[in-house]
Amino acid sequence: MMKNILLIFFLTTLASCALFSPNPNRESILSTAPVELKPFTTDYCSDWPNGTSDDPYKWGNCCFTHDLHYWIGGTESERKDADKELKACVKNAGAKSEAFIMYIGVRMGGRPGDASYSWGYGWTVKRDYQKMDTSDLEKAKNLLNTSEYLQKENTQALVKKFIDDVLNKKN
Repeated sequence: MMKNILLIFFLTTLASCALFSPNPNRESILSTAPVELKPFTTDYCSDWPNGTSDDPYKWGNCCFTHDLHYWIGGTESERKDADKELKACVKNAGAKSEAFIMYIGVRMGGRPGDASYSWGYGWTVKRDYQKMDTSDLEKAKNLLNTSEYLQKENTQALVKKFIDDVLNKKN
């Protein structure tokens, strides 16, 4: 019982942090600057371990791919799918409990907003759930094709897969 109370307290605290965490990449709400997609950035599992002490990046790739989805944003349904994919990937990495806790955390704290890990965090202004148009998808492809992550051996395949499986199929 106490374990459940502590888990609920932890998840509530995590969600409240998401409400008040500013995104340093965002322009002021009053800015007249055009809405742009910034280059992809990731912190992998956002204040959560990327793996175990024995395998420090055991599920880090799961978080990297999840961040690709969150960076560009999209519809509410696409967010739900990305969150379910994260949960399944972490679970397949052998971390069932972590998968469940991470899933609850992203569902509670990852909605569109101003946090650096909010849905659509790559845009210079907050974007609510919306289908990506052709121009948005092209911007994302161009940024990823020139990204440092496409040059790194450990993330190259993940970026290529995201471009092929997600960006090329959204239209």
